[in-house]
Amino acid sequence: MGGAGGESRLPPRGAPAGRRRSRRLMIPFVKIDTEIPSPLPECAMPTAEEISEEGFGFFRGTWFIGHVSTGDAQFTLREEAELIRVLDAATSSPEEFEELASAIEANDLDELSEPLRRLATEHGVEELLDEELVPLDGLEIGVAGVTHALSSIGCLTAASCRSHISAQSWSDCPVVFFAARPWRLELLADLIEPAGCGLRADRGMLSIVAPSILYMHELGRSIVNERRRFRRKPDHWRTSSVARRQIHTQLELPLDIQEPESERR
Repeated sequence: MGGAGGESRLPPRGAPAGRRRSRRLMIPFVKIDTEIPSPLPECAMPTAEEISEEGFGFFRGTWFIGHVSTGDAQFTLREEAELIRVLDAATSSPEEFEELASAIEANDLDELSEPLRRLATEHGVEELLDEELVPLDGLEIGVAGVTHALSSIGCLTAASCRSHISAQSWSDCPVVFFAARPWRLELLADLIEPAGCGLRADRGMLSIVAPSILYMHELGRSIVNERRRFRRKPDHWRTSSVARRQIHTQLELPLDIQEPESERR
């Protein structure tokens, strides 16, 4: 699939630092449909037999993340915000963005052009990198935060891609594939639309898409900020204790079915 192109124009409210300067952001932007389907799509949660070390959904180059703590999700979002800030400040084209983002994700700045490395260094990129660890637990900038946010509220994530400007990009926009129970998806949909993202059913699971990683990052922040709403089912999804007792009582009633009077004659 082709990669995204262009520049970000209208980042959502609450996007990372650097978004309100007068110049255009250099973070790639693509026009996509960000519709929230009605009714919401459904998907089955993967069974234990369907999950391996590589995760689920038959993606390549992936690994199973499972549950992420709130603290770890918050840390990833803070780290991601700083990396987005550096990318925006140090790059002047989508091509430079791709070059620097890829170098940061690989934790290898040696192959950068000298002017780009100098600018990135001036904006603090080296202070954000660890010599022994790749940033963002190996996930890509702009989708790592929302991936960990989803994993912190009971969703299972399968794959993600920030989208690339090369022809080898397997997504034409930032995307995260995941599975979620219907009641969690209902709550999540209320956050997806305000963040400027869209929801799709794809590959037998769900996917969140966005025009830019800024929107994905904002959604990740929103999920973590609203995490308490995901701790219990909404009332309309819950069967009351009285209703459960009535159902249980009805199931225990003996069957006493009599033939109609007309059939006994």
